Amino acid sequence: MRNGQLCILIFSIFKNAAFVADADKGYLNFSTNATEALTDINGIFNSTETGDNATTLLPGRSETSPTVVESSDSTVSNEATGVTETVPRSLSPADDSSKTPVSTGTPPTAVPTAPPWRPLPVSGLLPPAVTDVSSVCPCNVLQDRCDINCCCDPDCGAETALFTSCSVQLIITDKQMCSLDSARYSLSAAGDGPARVQASVQQEANADTFCIHTANYEEGLSFGNVEVPTNGNFAGLFQRFVGFYFSLNPPPPDKEESHTGPGYMYGDTIQTEDETRRRSIFRLPAPAGTAHCSDANPAAFLTDQSTQCIRSFALVRDCATLSALSLQRYAGFSVLSMKNDGSNAVAMETSSISLQSLEGTRTLLGPSDGSLYSPVLLERPGSAETAVCNNVVLQVRYRVTYSDAGTIVGCSASFVLGAVNSSMLPIQQDFQIVFVQDSAAEIPFPSSGNPGYVVGLPLVAGSRIADGIVQSTNKKGSLTLLKSSASQDCLAESLPRSPVLFGVNMVSGCTLRLEDAGNCSVVSEVLLKVLRGQEVPQYVASFGNSQPQMVMDWVPIKTQTTPTLTQGCTIPLSRDIEVSWTKYGSLVNPQAQIVNVTEVIRSSSSSSLQSLTGGNRIVSISTSVTFVDVSAPPQPGYRAPPSIDAKLPFDFFFPFV
Repeated sequence: MRNGQLCILIFSIFKNAAFVADADKGYLNFSTNATEALTDINGIFNSTETGDNATTLLPGRSETSPTVVESSDSTVSNEATGVTETVPRSLSPADDSSKTPVSTGTPPTAVPTAPPWRPLPVSGLLPPAVTDVSSVCPCNVLQDRCDINCCCDPDCGAETALFTSCSVQLIITDKQMCSLDSARYSLSAAGDGPARVQASVQQEANADTFCIHTANYEEGLSFGNVEVPTNGNFAGLFQRFVGFYFSLNPPPPDKEESHTGPGYMYGDTIQTEDETRRRSIFRLPAPAGTAHCSDANPAAFLTDQSTQCIRSFALVRDCATLSALSLQRYAGFSVLSMKNDGSNAVAMETSSISLQSLEGTRTLLGPSDGSLYSPVLLERPGSAETAVCNNVVLQVRYRVTYSDAGTIVGCSASFVLGAVNSSMLPIQQDFQIVFVQDSAAEIPFPSSGNPGYVVGLPLVAGSRIADGIVQSTNKKGSLTLLKSSASQDCLAESLPRSPVLFGVNMVSGCTLRLEDAGNCSVVSEVLLKVLRGQEVPQYVASFGNSQPQMVMDWVPIKTQTTPTLTQGCTIPLSRDIEVSWTKYGSLVNPQAQIVNVTEVIRSSSSSSLQSLTGGNRIVSISTSVTFVDVSAPPQPGYRAPPSIDAKLPFDFFFPFV
C-alpha cells in the first residue's frame, strides 16, 4: 500500500498566475505560468516507482526521492528550509539572498522516504452512543442556535413563544423491545398568550410485539437436547408435555394486593368445591399443543370461552370407567360464590339434557337428574365391533350468573349426551362458558335512535301490562330470529339466535327429520318455540327512543296463520316478519318510524309433508324478516298568495269627496 501524507492543495488560476500550497509544510509556490503550476501539482500525485518503495514528487519538501528535473527554467534551492523551487527565467533569483541558483545540469536533490503516517483512531476512542431518549433530538440541526418548531432543542429558550407546532412530537427507543422509553413534546397555550413546551418522558408497553412477561418453565429459557418423537417414545412425550396450559389474560402482579373485596374480579380463577369439600378450580377442557383435550385449562371470571377438542379412548374398556365421558365429571361440584369463602357455595344445576342417536338426531329431555345418565356399554356377546357406548358427553354449556359486587349467584349446565360406536372414535367434545349479569340488577335499556331508528340497531320490543310496556333485559333485543349454522338441528336444546336489526333483511332456518315428527303435537309446540324464541314480544316501538310509559308510541305485532286444507295436527314450517316503516319529519333530516309489524306463520299437516318434500326425509324450517318503506313521495307545496288588507284614511280623497 502506498505511503503518503495528507496534503491540502489550493489551486487557483488568475489569468496567467497560479498558486500551489502545501498546508503541512507551509509551502507556497507562485508561478505566472499556469502550465508550470499544473506540472507541479501533477508531480505530487505521480510516482516514479510502484510498490512499497514507491517515491513521490513532493514539491516544497526536503525529503523527496531522487528525480531528474528537466526544465528550461532555473532551479533554486533554499538551504535554510531545504526547499527546492522552480523559478521561471523572467524572475531573478538574486532578489532572495537565501536562494542559490542551480544550473540545469546539476544533479537532482535526493530526499529519503518519509516515515509512515500515524494510524486512524480505533473505535474505542469514538464517543459513546446516546441511549437516553430525553437527550435525543432529531430536529436539532443548528449548533448553539434554536431550530424553529424544534421542541426538544435545548438551545431554545424564549424562542418557544414563537413556535406554532412541534416538528417532532414523539421519540421512542427500539420498536422491537417490549418496554419502550418515549419522550413526548407538545405546545400548550399559556394564560398570557405565548406557547410553552411541555415534555414528558415515560415508559410504555409495546402493544405490537409479543412479549413474555413471566416464564414459569425454566427449561424453556435455554436450548436443550431435543428428543425427537418416534413411534416408540411418542406416547411418553405426549403424557409428559400435554399438561401445560396458557392463561390468555393474566392478572397484573399487584392485582391481588389492590383488591381486598370478597367478590371475584375480571380474570380471577373461579374456585370450586366437590362433595368431600375439597377445593379446586373451575376447569374447562381445551386443546393444548395438539387437538387432544387437556383438562388443566382454568375458567376465568367474566371471560367467555368456547373450545373444541378431541377425546381418544378405548370403547369397551373406557366407556364406563373414563371420567371425562361422564356427566358427573362436569356437574358434580359446587362453585364458591365468593373467593376463599366456603360457607357460600352455589350448586351446579342441570338445566337440560339432550340425547343424540347414532344418526345425529336429538331428543330434548329438559331438566333432569344427571345421576341417571351415566355412560353405559351396550354390546352383543362375542362382537366387540358392534358395541355402543350410550350417554357419552359430547357438549357442555355453562351459564354463570353474577351480581354487581362480583358474586356468583347461579350456575347451570346443559348437556348433549350421545351414542358412540367404534367407527366414531375419536370423538369431538364442545365446551362453552358464558357469564350473564343478574337480571335483578337495574340495567338501562339502550335506545336504537333519537328519535328515529338507525339502520343496523335492534328493534325495541316488549309486552304490555297495565302500567305500560315491559322490555326485555336482553340488550340485543327480544325480537329475534334463528341464527343459521352448519348441520343445524331444529330440535336441539338451545339454538343460537340473532336480533332483528332495523333495515337489515335476513333469512335463516334449521332442518327437521321426518323420523323425529312422530309425536306431531309435541314437535309442533317445540318448533313454534324455536321459530319465535323463548320471549315473544307483543309490541314494537315506533321510534328508537319510545318511552315504555307512552303506550301510543308502540305498534302491536299482528300475527297471521295460514290455514291448512286437511284436518289434523299441523307443523309450522316458516315464520315471516314484515316491518313497514316511513320517513317522518323534514325532508332535510327525515326520521325512520315503524307504522306496522306483521308476523305470518305458515304451517302444513304432518301427512302432507311427505308429498311436499318429494320423498326427501329432511324438511327445512325457515324464518325471515323484511323491511318495507311505505313513505309517501314528497309533493311540492306552495303558500297561499297574500291578501291585501289596506285601509285608507277617511280624508284621503279630500277635497274631491
